[in-house]
Amino acid sequence: MQVRDLLFGVPSGLPPLADTEDPFADALALVDAQVTRVIVDIPAGVVGVLLELRQSTRLRGTTALLRVTGAVRQEWTGSASANRFTAWSITDAAVDRDLTAIRIALHCLPAGSLHLTGTAADFVLLSARPDRTPPSSTDPAALLRFGVVDESTVCDPLGAAHLRSSAPFPRH
Repeated sequence: MQVRDLLFGVPSGLPPLADTEDPFADALALVDAQVTRVIVDIPAGVVGVLLELRQSTRLRGTTALLRVTGAVRQEWTGSASANRFTAWSITDAAVDRDLTAIRIALHCLPAGSLHLTGTAADFVLLSARPDRTPPSSTDPAALLRFGVVDESTVCDPLGAAHLRSSAPFPRH
């Protein structure tokens, strides 16, 4: 399975995550994970956030996917001093649910934040197998992304957590 397959839907039957690994039960489970990629599929109303877990002490696996469906908001704000070498480590997270929406806020160092709003969210822990063949060129962008999980990375799901709003968004 590739990461992109999970953007289209999370398989049913995955083992549930323990509360300590479930960011919907304990948003602090995401602390020390790093945001590496945000994938927005506007027609499908899906936002996927890939997280690197090598620095995380709370989550097993190598990476994770936070997937928001029925997405109506995705906003990234980053520090002006950040550059392509910046590692966006999560320092705080909040998950809020009411009758119409799920709101997720990820606060990162150095001075960045990601806000997502949708009708449902899934969190999947993954054991990913990124390409281990170094890029043949000396392109700095290729070298920087070497070993980082993306949509085409092969992975095995380890477990999942799900959160749904209580009612769908009204259609206007």
